[in-house]
Amino acid sequence: MSQYTIDRAFKLIDSQKFAEAMPLLIDLHDQDPTNARVNYGLGLAYLFFGQPGRAVPHLASAAKAAKKEAAVHTTLASALNLNAQSEEALAPARKGVALDGKSEYTQRVLGQVYADLRKPVMAKQAFERALSAEPKSARSQLGLYEVEKSLGHSETAEDCLHTAFGLSPEDPLVLVSAANSSDETLRENVLTGIERILSTVPEGAAHPEIAKLSFAAGKILDDRQDLEKAFHYFDNYRAGLYRGYQPERYEWFVQTCKTVFTGDFFKSREDFALSSARPVFVVGMPQSGAPLIEKMVSSHPDAAAAGEVPVFLQAIGEFTKGQPHGPALFDHALALDKRTVQRIGRKYLASLDKLDRRSRLMVDATPLSFEYLWLLALLFPNASFVHTTRSAADTCLDLYRTPLPAEHTYNTDQTSLGHYHGQQLDLMDHWQNVLPVKLLEQSFEALVADPKSEGQAPIGHLGLTWHDDCLAPFGKDGREGSVKTSENKLPTPGKWEDYRSQIQPLLKALERSSA
Repeated sequence: MSQYTIDRAFKLIDSQKFAEAMPLLIDLHDQDPTNARVNYGLGLAYLFFGQPGRAVPHLASAAKAAKKEAAVHTTLASALNLNAQSEEALAPARKGVALDGKSEYTQRVLGQVYADLRKPVMAKQAFERALSAEPKSARSQLGLYEVEKSLGHSETAEDCLHTAFGLSPEDPLVLVSAANSSDETLRENVLTGIERILSTVPEGAAHPEIAKLSFAAGKILDDRQDLEKAFHYFDNYRAGLYRGYQPERYEWFVQTCKTVFTGDFFKSREDFALSSARPVFVVGMPQSGAPLIEKMVSSHPDAAAAGEVPVFLQAIGEFTKGQPHGPALFDHALALDKRTVQRIGRKYLASLDKLDRRSRLMVDATPLSFEYLWLLALLFPNASFVHTTRSAADTCLDLYRTPLPAEHTYNTDQTSLGHYHGQQLDLMDHWQNVLPVKLLEQSFEALVADPKSEGQAPIGHLGLTWHDDCLAPFGKDGREGSVKTSENKLPTPGKWEDYRSQIQPLLKALERSSA
């Protein structure tokens, strides 16, 4: 193995030229899969390209060899955290701090892990230690911004955002976060900064940070009703986030679900079930209203929000080797025994307990959980299941305007998005017919139009008595339009009409998929 080639690869990494470094690193890894420095470089490259799941094994290998290198353990923690493995990330994050507690990087990553574990006080302390180590750290200010926002300290959070922008107005992460500011002057400055960066980048550039900057610019312009320019930014740089959707493969996945997961499949495995009725699974297309149901139900005194619990996704990822729509899924599903299935279920219940031991019900609104409803229903026939539905055009438009993680490959373009939506409806029809649980369908539009009347159905479906606290996400009287999902007000039904001329490929794809 050539030391010169290793040094050259890391010089490219230092210059942010990951696309050039990657083939060198892959070749070096083929020559020596155990080389800690090469594995570390590959981990950094996969993180840069938004693939934390692929980064984790390389970084874990590097950390095993480089036991005293704080940066290696901290980067492993960051990758695990980004891969929705926050519990697993805690140990390497703490080790990084133990090895170098005066490092801004180690403290900041520890803060991010604590924040994602819903430990805001500990997260805040870690971010403050990071700022003590490096007072001019814009990214630590961003960490504080997120924590203060989660605590409801909106003014303090906004101060952190302004400080971060003042410290590093060209940092893509700062610009993306600051695009959500309530300060129109700051948003104007953010838009100027983003457009200055994008003006130097060829359209269609495949780069995750560029794509996220483009989406942030589109959001600001959309809020201003400059729709044509906004859609330009939603449309032209998305290759940096999404690629690899295979419509024929996904159709095969859906059809095979119908063949394998039949009524007999569940009947022959009735003894696999756990007795717990605590989980509430809210499923459906992303952007179809699951967060609203989660907020409404978790406002009830007897329920709490679990957020997105990754246990099932991780289990499926492990036994399919990261190919959740391939043959390995079905081979493994048919071979699963009672002990293995129940071990997954108990791990899931333990995760809920770590979040909240007191609430009677815990609401899990994990995106894409509709794909593995077979496993949820097999384990928890006493749980509650709600399927959120929404206008196909509105759902897909919101998805098209949202920077999602790389695994949402269906969001590559308008045609792939419309195809995926049709397949989702097909799969949900199958689940309605065969699952040994009742799936309550809840219309997003109906709930927004009449929260109190429509909200009775999901609350009753969960076995709860109606409580007016469930109207809290909708404003004092349930009609004030103050609901927020992420940074945005709940969208008005029919928003897609504003973009009709830009989304003709999507509308045609939706029409084909519903035929």
